[in-house]
Amino acid sequence: MQSNLSNVEQRVRRYWYTDGLGELMGGGMCLLLGLYFSAQQYVGDQSPLGGVLQAGFAVILIGGVMIARRLVNRLKMRLTYPRTGYVEYETSGKNILPRGLFAAAIAMTVAIFSVVIVRRIDAIDSMVAVTGVLFAAILLIKQGWSSGIPRFYILSGLALVLGIVLSFSGFARGYNLGAFYGLMGIAFGISGALTLRRYLQQNPLPAEEQNG
Repeated sequence: MQSNLSNVEQRVRRYWYTDGLGELMGGGMCLLLGLYFSAQQYVGDQSPLGGVLQAGFAVILIGGVMIARRLVNRLKMRLTYPRTGYVEYETSGKNILPRGLFAAAIAMTVAIFSVVIVRRIDAIDSMVAVTGVLFAAILLIKQGWSSGIPRFYILSGLALVLGIVLSFSGFARGYNLGAFYGLMGIAFGISGALTLRRYLQQNPLPAEEQNG
């Protein structure tokens, strides 16, 4: 019974990503972060604008996530739900806390392991290396493993490779982070656009809505 419930939950999660809209918005967020870190490196931490950028990081991040979430929901109402319907998986709430603690423990373990490793290698940019590892782990566990969608495994591997390669680039930390998020944003955008195109081709609007 538990296996059947897990399969149902995975199918619902897979359905959420079936149109690629989440990846398009995620790509937009990554591009925003890429511009942020690059701009911060360009103006410097000591400049007035650099201080404003540092102080506004939480606002940019949280605001961007909230706006992206709303845009995804609006677009799904216009593009996805009229074609293939609305699906939601209801949970009793009993497993939410254990799953959250498990995910947090994995994230902390990966972060600590990454920091310990990169501190032993002075020749690399530890920040972008850790970012790549964490980004890859989140994509692998939260998107790939939970939904079973192959393209998230590819994006996870790309994040890991980019983090490692850029850590040896010799660029300033801000430019490295900007390049990482910028390239991941482009990858998310391409993946999301191709997925959305295929989804729209395979799921045209019902005839009565097209006539209306």
